[in-house]
Amino acid sequence: MALSKSLDPDHTGAPAQYWRILHRQDFLDAKRIEITLAGYLSEAARRAGCNPLGTPRRYTLTFADFPKATDWHAITTAMLYAALKEKLAKAATEARDGNPRRWPELNGAAVDPALAGAGDA
Repeated sequence: MALSKSLDPDHTGAPAQYWRILHRQDFLDAKRIEITLAGYLSEAARRAGCNPLGTPRRYTLTFADFPKATDWHAITTAMLYAALKEKLAKAATEARDGNPRRWPELNGAAVDPALAGAGDA
């Protein structure tokens, strides 16, 4: 399971097209999960053991990013991807203040909308 979107985060000319969660850190008391996604040239490149391209993307998901009845102790990887995609879609539609380096904030966390519109891989 991963996300699919062509993105060249470091302007190398080699866009990453396959974005996979590499790391997940749960903060149960704070009701937030931090995830790190790495981009690969393709799923085949990742499966072949190639290193990720560019800088990993980090996101924070909060309790508000999941359906109300979600058991916080039973959040699956599929649920993380679904919540992230929804959060990215919202971030992409948020009004910006004119500063392209300042990302929109949702549920108290800045969200880099670069992966908005990513499909399932």
